[in-house]
Amino acid sequence: MTNTENKGNKGQQTRERVMEAALQQFATSGYHGASMRQIADTAGIAVGGIYNHFGSKEAILRAVILAYHPLSIILPSLAKTEGETLEALLRNATHQFMFVLTNRPVLLNIFMIELLEFEGAHLPELFETLGPKAVIFAQRLTAIDTRLRRLPPLTIGRIFLGALLGFYVSGVLLSKLPAPQSQQIGTIDDLVTVLVHGLLQEDNATHEAA
Repeated sequence: MTNTENKGNKGQQTRERVMEAALQQFATSGYHGASMRQIADTAGIAVGGIYNHFGSKEAILRAVILAYHPLSIILPSLAKTEGETLEALLRNATHQFMFVLTNRPVLLNIFMIELLEFEGAHLPELFETLGPKAVIFAQRLTAIDTRLRRLPPLTIGRIFLGALLGFYVSGVLLSKLPAPQSQQIGTIDDLVTVLVHGLLQEDNATHEAA
């Protein structure tokens, strides 16, 4: 390995440490509450060292959002999710979604910072990368079952991802309820069942007559 390559690797490692440190600080204190000093201390470098990689705190936030926004982690994995039927594909995708957020709940903090503190200002840039992945996943759903409503791919992606995010957030809140209420808030499999079959029970007699 040449000296140039070695320096490049060290520089990339430092950049990644800064981003991980910023992720922690933003999640704990919010964007405006986190200072460059806190980020530097968490990353284990001098404040001046940050400016070798990022020109400002907002530049760090932009990099963190592009790298750690929940959809940046989840959509690429959804594109590879397997399932021979629509229900199986959705079920595997929802479990993958919940696995990511459950194991790294800090990612949701970044989503909320982008939504509440910046009103989605970075989403157009994020969408350039993630939009095609959302479309591919929606197209897979349409292709696997011809009964799926013929909605635009982005509409299908919005409904699916919106339902998952809402279900996750409400689950975090409702899990604080005392038993037995907290045991009756439903599971991700309940969500998939409703997404595929609807809220109404199937009327067997009507179905057979049809």
